This record gives sequence, C-alpha cells and structure tokens, in this order.
Amino acid sequence: MAEKINYENLDGIVYKRIKNMILSNELERGTKIVQNELAEELGVSRTPIRRALSQLAKEHLVEVSQRGLAYVRDFSRKEMTTIFEIREVLEGLACRKAAQTVNKEKLGHYKGVYREAMESITGDDWRAYQEADVKFHFFVIEASGVRLLEDMVKSFRILSSSFIPGLVRSPQETFREHIAIIDALGRSDAEGAENLMREHLRRSRDVIERAYLEKGKDLRKKSKNMSDML
Repeated sequence: MAEKINYENLDGIVYKRIKNMILSNELERGTKIVQNELAEELGVSRTPIRRALSQLAKEHLVEVSQRGLAYVRDFSRKEMTTIFEIREVLEGLACRKAAQTVNKEKLGHYKGVYREAMESITGDDWRAYQEADVKFHFFVIEASGVRLLEDMVKSFRILSSSFIPGLVRSPQETFREHIAIIDALGRSDAEGAENLMREHLRRSRDVIERAYLEKGKDLRKKSKNMSDML
C-alpha cells in the first residue's frame, strides 16, 4: 500500500510517485490504471492524477486512450530494439565526449570499485556490482559535459529500465566490457571508448531480442536488479 501524500506541490509529488510505481513494477506494464483507486490509495483527488498521467504519457511511460483510459506502456520487440539502438548512439557519443575531459583519478576509483564489487559477488547477490555500475554510467554521462545529451540519454535509459529494471547480462559477462571502457577513457581514446560502449549496449540488445522470440519469457519479472540497463 502506497503511503498517503500530505505535502504541498501535489502535482510534482504525485507525478514522481506514479513514475516510481511504474519503474518498480508496482504498476505492471500493459495494465489499466484505475484513476479512482489510485487517487484513493495516494490520498489525493483525481486532478493531480490526471495531470501526472498526462506528463507520463509525454514520456512514453503511459498510454491514454481517446476515452481517457490510461494504461502502463508496454513495448513491442521492435520498439525496445529501437530504444536500444538510440541508446547505443547517445551513450556512445557521451563516451566520445567524456574521453576528452573525464577526470582520470575518478576513472581509477571506478575501476577499483568494479573489482571490489566482482569480488563481493556471492551466488545471485549482485547488489554491489549494481551500485558500481549505476554510479559509473551516470559519471560517464555527466562527464560528457553536454547537458542536452545528458537529458536525452537519461530519458531513454528510463524507457528501457521501465521494461527491464534489472540485469540483462551477468556481471561475469559485462565486467570486462566495463573495464575496457574505463581503460579507453583513461587513454583519452574517444573513438575506442565510443565503440566499446556501443558494442556493450548492442550485446544487451541482442539478448533482449532473443528473449522476445522465446514465447512467454518475461525479462522484466526475471531480472534481478538495476545494473546493466543503466
């Protein structure tokens, strides 16, 4: 049960709450959003609910029919493939830009954090790796120094994580890819860093495409934690 809202600036708070409910799979993709029930659960009127759903529709996380019915957005294989293709271009470009200005000392820090995270893995507990990966990807995007690019990348990252809020591939598979990206950035190898990031995302895209072809396989429910999707 969601905690009721008793704060000012309801529109912004309700928007963030519903968005988090979608990203955490509390509101599952493809399901109808019953506005009266959601308003009662959050302790607000339907007005901020409608405004939040309108904003989320612009962000492609919600679909609103002509009759005003709202559904959590579900993506087809073609749509999700396109999202990853766009991410390849944008995050590859972020790497290219970051290679010229990135803080080399911080790169060394992340390399050490990744190694420690790998050593801490026990069975299916990948939380330390997840935390390292999330922070590193945000670091690279911000290091690009291009605010417009940063906003665009984060937008498409949200779309993909709304579908699969977890790992697409295991740390054992992606660890070397991340280290290679860090090394390329450390050499100020803009082209190499871009190519490595694009290949990194391309491999995850291939896994998703194969999963779509396996009848009934739901990546969103099988994923463990947010890591390689970020």
